Amino acid sequence: MLQLRRKSKPEIENIQEETTEIEEPKKDIKLGEFQLKENAVLLIKKTNYKGQDRIDFRVWLNSPNYKGPTKQGFQLTMDKIDDFVGIVNNMKKKLEESEQ
Repeated sequence: MLQLRRKSKPEIENIQEETTEIEEPKKDIKLGEFQLKENAVLLIKKTNYKGQDRIDFRVWLNSPNYKGPTKQGFQLTMDKIDDFVGIVNNMKKKLEESEQ
């Protein structure tokens, strides 16, 4: 037969001390957006996924059938932002040179 043992008060206090506080999820921060179509917008926001800050580039719809995020988009971890900005700047420079 299984016997249950009641924990003593010091044991309970030790368990409470060992537990770590759960962090509240960080709120998303909207960084920018621009209109793609009449019912679609590219929303750029800082978000947090599994404790890691990221920048999310996501198409959001606002149509009669669906309002919200789509699968169309991507995320960058914070350590990749400078690389991404460098690529965009290089792309802009090449486009300007090709127009001359």
